[in-house]
Amino acid sequence: MSDVPQPDLAGNTGIGNFRLVSQAVTTGLTLKRFAPCPALRQYVQCYWLARGRVGGEPAGVELLHPDGAAGLLFNFGGALERDGERMRGNCWVEGPKRHTARLAVGETLDLLGVHFRPGMAYPFVGEALSALVGGELTPGDALRRLELEALHEQLHETPDFPARIALLEGYLLERLRRHEAPAVPALVASLDWLQRRHGQGSIAELVEELPFGQRRLERLFQHHVGLSPKRYARLLRVAYSRELIKQGGVAASLTDTAFAAGYFDQSHFIHDFKAVTGLTPGGYLDYAQRRYG
Repeated sequence: MSDVPQPDLAGNTGIGNFRLVSQAVTTGLTLKRFAPCPALRQYVQCYWLARGRVGGEPAGVELLHPDGAAGLLFNFGGALERDGERMRGNCWVEGPKRHTARLAVGETLDLLGVHFRPGMAYPFVGEALSALVGGELTPGDALRRLELEALHEQLHETPDFPARIALLEGYLLERLRRHEAPAVPALVASLDWLQRRHGQGSIAELVEELPFGQRRLERLFQHHVGLSPKRYARLLRVAYSRELIKQGGVAASLTDTAFAAGYFDQSHFIHDFKAVTGLTPGGYLDYAQRRYG
């Protein structure tokens, strides 16, 4: 998702009560997030709405950082431009990103999205996430069995936003109903283990707590997450580093940030941070100061 802090959706009552859990206005962009219903909370982090502000700041760029999750994306505005390219179509499946994407923001931007939890998109896309990894947007017409184009048309004809979200949620519930395989407890436990440690701790330590070996863990992650456990852990460490830099502001010590994120030498920290975000930690600190003051 974007650089705007993620909300904690625990305890929220869901979109049935039209529960807004996060709103931010930045760089000419209004971004809102809504909690899913209880039946989908295990699978969906949030629904989100991004719109350009008419008469707002000049067109800019929103950073979309990877968190290991996949999503669905529906466009109701002007042509979508991401990473300098215009995207074909009006609806897409977004695979797990390895790197930060850059979304062009202008007055005509009008997007609705579903952001799944890492490892939880498989029941809705119906194929191994390794086939979608890389963060590219797969056009809806390339996956016709998902019927995303028909869903986009229905959503477009439903301008009332609560009704639009209800329609989207009904689609997801139906996809979940058709999917008979339950979530894999060991995968859920492994994801939680890595998330609680912000990606720190070795994969060997994780495997010691599992009823199977590393090869089976690798296969599970490739199928359900689309990333290896090690690559997913790196995304978590870099995400934690970003949060520490934002929280520290002008007083942020990049050396202390590196140690807190589990890096024991600056070169490794800088390499990982730039490989994921495209920015050095110092460059991101400058960006965060301009963005958040």
